[in-house]
Amino acid sequence: MSFLKNLFTNLLSLVLFAFITVVLFIVVVVSSGEEIDVKENSVLKVSIKQNLVDRANSSEFNFFNADRCGNGLFEIQKAIQHAKNDDRIKAIYLEIGELNGSLANVLSLKNTIEEYRSTGRKVIVFSEGMSQIGYYLACSSDSIYLNHLSFVEWKGLGAKLMYFKSMLNKLGVKAEPIRVGKFKSAIEPFISDTMSAENHFQVKEMLDDIWFQIKHDVSKQRKITTQVLNDIADNYGYLMPLEALKFRLIDGIKYEDEVLSILQKVVGYKTNYINVSQYNSTYEDSFSGNKAKIVVVNAEGAIVDGISEKDISLSKYAKIFDDVLKDDSIKGMVLRINSPGGSALASEILWRKIKRIQRKMPVMVSMGNVAASGGYYLASAGDTILAEKNTITGSIGVFGLMFNAGDLAKSFGVRVENVKTNDLSDFPAFDRSLSKKEYQRMKYGIQSIYETFIQRVQDSRGMSKKNVEELAQGRVWTGNQAKINGLIDEIGGLNNAVELAVQRAGVKKYQVVHLPKELSGVEKIVHRFSKKTEISLPAPFTKYNYILQNPRLIQDFSRPQLRLPFLLELN
Repeated sequence: MSFLKNLFTNLLSLVLFAFITVVLFIVVVVSSGEEIDVKENSVLKVSIKQNLVDRANSSEFNFFNADRCGNGLFEIQKAIQHAKNDDRIKAIYLEIGELNGSLANVLSLKNTIEEYRSTGRKVIVFSEGMSQIGYYLACSSDSIYLNHLSFVEWKGLGAKLMYFKSMLNKLGVKAEPIRVGKFKSAIEPFISDTMSAENHFQVKEMLDDIWFQIKHDVSKQRKITTQVLNDIADNYGYLMPLEALKFRLIDGIKYEDEVLSILQKVVGYKTNYINVSQYNSTYEDSFSGNKAKIVVVNAEGAIVDGISEKDISLSKYAKIFDDVLKDDSIKGMVLRINSPGGSALASEILWRKIKRIQRKMPVMVSMGNVAASGGYYLASAGDTILAEKNTITGSIGVFGLMFNAGDLAKSFGVRVENVKTNDLSDFPAFDRSLSKKEYQRMKYGIQSIYETFIQRVQDSRGMSKKNVEELAQGRVWTGNQAKINGLIDEIGGLNNAVELAVQRAGVKKYQVVHLPKELSGVEKIVHRFSKKTEISLPAPFTKYNYILQNPRLIQDFSRPQLRLPFLLELN
């Protein structure tokens, strides 16, 4: 009876899955066939209410949950750039929510919005509550309106690092680090309960530099002194609408219908609204077919060996770079990096593949929010490196981390007996500490990788070994600092990198192609339903779900790693 019940349940699940898939397939096909007409006196509506990621369409369900997920940076910038040269778009209506995520992406979008405003047309912001970086973005507009009973966050920058040494001690687990570089603080959370002086110094200096840039930009755009902005951050943190209006952080307190009436007056005629996705769909690529291609390879996540859906996996990106090398229609490549680093071996293999491409065509590197350690290793294969002022980069160092769980095993009554032919036959072992010989071998391997890393940077930046080592040691830099010390070439975003690739390639007619390719609507559905169930932590620990859902982050630590300081959260 139980067998028949389970069989019936499974069959019913399959039928329901097939039915839902067919229905959604029809919805996707029908919606994709709709023609969008851009009318005169249109307003481009841009809604950014959560994360501003590079490519929002990488999420499985964005195609039928667009209001919540919004658009990615690339899609929004594409729309605004088209609007700049389209007289039918009379203004931009920017809805901003509790935006969080990439400061570098926000800065890049700010610049694009300011380019649109240079045409003399207006950008109006409305919000029902803004995070700090949301407000930073809003300052690129002509006017900012806040809803009644909402707020503006303005509190300065902080960084939180979680430490695990005491927890590991209670479990009977001891971390044994092997590292090169005094700033290589990625392993600190496992070997200490407090932040080292070196790490505190570099994080504080990084935060001060980014906060200075934010205050300077807001001061210039809102005509408020940096001292007043600092005082507000010290004494308020979150401002109610009347407080925000008092300090001139906003231009008015309005309901949405009142803001739409203001837009009506700006346009002067009956207003037609069009969103980013709709507007972009009206621009077919004029240079498709056999014309030259500039490929943008989006490398986002940790650099890992083998296969991974979410990260820069060796198998996936090795194939992407091999395909780029073989495609003679591609005349230039932009490598967009958003990565804290990862596996040293995977970084080296991918570096080699990028280098082979660089010998065939110009390769520009565009750094996003973070391109550090292994991310910088990949960047060193390019011709020119661009980053935003608040990009986090550097972290040129190497580490390995072994875990001795011998006491944990004993506490459960587990005893390990070894039989081996040679001294190192049972290395690495989870049940004991490293021997002196094992430590020396690990140290030699880590040092060798560090020397190779230094050499890669020397060759890329044209620096002496001494100069590189002064900037290395695992030290983290902002994009602004990296430009000053020579680790990058230019301050700029993805659009600047694409323009540079086009210029270096010497092409006039071209199309920009993004890799990896995005999943179609149906592919997203199938992918979503075929995924394994993931365990998630409850609030306030949700920010650590990435580790729980990616245990290889810990497992891979036994191999040499090129990785940014662990669990660094800016807020």
